[in-house]
Amino acid sequence: MPEPLLSAELDDLLESPAIMENPYPIYARLREEAPVCWSERWQSWIVSRYGDVDVSLREKETLSNENRQALLFNKMEEQEREALARLRYYYAQKDVIGSDPPDHTRMRALVTKAFTPKTVASLESRIRGLALDMMREASAKGRFDFIDAIAHPLPVILIAELLGAPPRDRPLFKRWSAEILAFQGTGTTDFATASRSQESLLEMFRYMNDMIEARRVEPRDDLMTTLALSEERGQRFTRDELLATCNTMLSGGHETTTNLMGNLLHLLLANPDQWEQVKAEPALIDSAIEEALRYDAPKQRNFRRVKKTHVFQGVTFQENQMVFQLIGAANHDPDKFPDPERFDIRRSPNEHLAFGAGIHFCLGAALARKEARMVLENLLEITPNCRLAEQKIKWQERVQFRGPGELWVESA
Repeated sequence: MPEPLLSAELDDLLESPAIMENPYPIYARLREEAPVCWSERWQSWIVSRYGDVDVSLREKETLSNENRQALLFNKMEEQEREALARLRYYYAQKDVIGSDPPDHTRMRALVTKAFTPKTVASLESRIRGLALDMMREASAKGRFDFIDAIAHPLPVILIAELLGAPPRDRPLFKRWSAEILAFQGTGTTDFATASRSQESLLEMFRYMNDMIEARRVEPRDDLMTTLALSEERGQRFTRDELLATCNTMLSGGHETTTNLMGNLLHLLLANPDQWEQVKAEPALIDSAIEEALRYDAPKQRNFRRVKKTHVFQGVTFQENQMVFQLIGAANHDPDKFPDPERFDIRRSPNEHLAFGAGIHFCLGAALARKEARMVLENLLEITPNCRLAEQKIKWQERVQFRGPGELWVESA
């Protein structure tokens, strides 16, 4: 059994309803009592202080992103593992996130072509138009669920359009993403959830395969064509790499953005003084987005596989163990952020880790920020006096992510 071992009481909290509702008191205890420790619940090392999380996110020699999800199957029975052979095969493949140099360097160069500043800038009018239409429709109801009406559908529509999928298929994208991410979204991995993830993954791959073949025969002006035909020094994606990257872009392309928008609006409306400041000074929108990213990181934890046995902060990480980097805890570290439990849209500097760090810094960060900005600008224009409905916030029940599952708002 690895040492130092997390206390049973604190370990139990990692899978409790409390960590879904408000993880930050638990994170504070981790930083203070066991900043680098082994969790029996998660079967993983946990790193929670800002400096340690930052360093481990950037580490390339001893920590790996390759085949890290394979570790999630370790606690399953052999029969269950066999039934999930296709899911395990997929997670053994490399994609732009699940790879190390030199493969990561090649694949990131290919995907970067689809997310150039020029491409992201060209989407502004489309994002603004979608946000405006959705906001008008929602606010006309007087009371609406911001997540269901705007924060979830807008990124799904945008990523579907970018890939070149027809509008009728948008609900498929939403379902696939939710069920695939559910596999790695909780503290533990259960067979039923993994089975649903496998079914959705295979269904999505069949769909994407058809799209890839169609684009190679008849190229279009869309992201799928760019990915299918992209070359870097004469190298294309393999089919497995391309499918894995499509899944990464589908799930990452809207999950983080949905959570960002939900957290941003919740934090602003829950802190009326901050909302009034944004109304009075729209130039504060960008810093409000950064503070929302810090305060409630859309993705609360990252995980990596130990590639080589090594000592980290006096603790020995053994090869093929898992390491969870608690981004949400790092972003509330008082050694980095003064008064970290205060939501302050004028906070500066604000070097949060919400989009990661190092070679795996989120490729879609600029797009997510732009979507959040367009939505908030339209909200301020159409319903500047909106307020939270008198209804308890329903948080997602996935410890890896942080965002309201529902966020009811009343337009004034």
